[in-house]
Amino acid sequence: MEHRCSERYPADIKILIYKYQLPVAIGRIKNGNRYGLFVESDLVGIKPLQQLGIEILAYRNSHKLHRYRYDAIVIHTNDGGFGMELDALDEEQAAQLMDLLHAAPVTPKESELYAMVANA
Repeated sequence: MEHRCSERYPADIKILIYKYQLPVAIGRIKNGNRYGLFVESDLVGIKPLQQLGIEILAYRNSHKLHRYRYDAIVIHTNDGGFGMELDALDEEQAAQLMDLLHAAPVTPKESELYAMVANA
């Protein structure tokens, strides 16, 4: 059983998942807070304590694409995805992430994300 100290906020935000600084898959943030996220993905071979990066690509205020990059450590996995603890966010990054979770910003289409992974 998981014990969480903070409330999680539901989300549905498409992301790029990075392994060794290279994009390897796409996923979706399903819930999270300033300390951790649950990411839905079909990426295989993910194990607890593995270091990954995530990048949220969102259209904010205008039609310009903004990138938000976070480093994290996988805490647990299941058939639908994995839970991750975010690695040492400063106050500005934490506030930015919470804004993204609450705002549910428009993200690129999955085909655009696949193209970004393929072209990396």
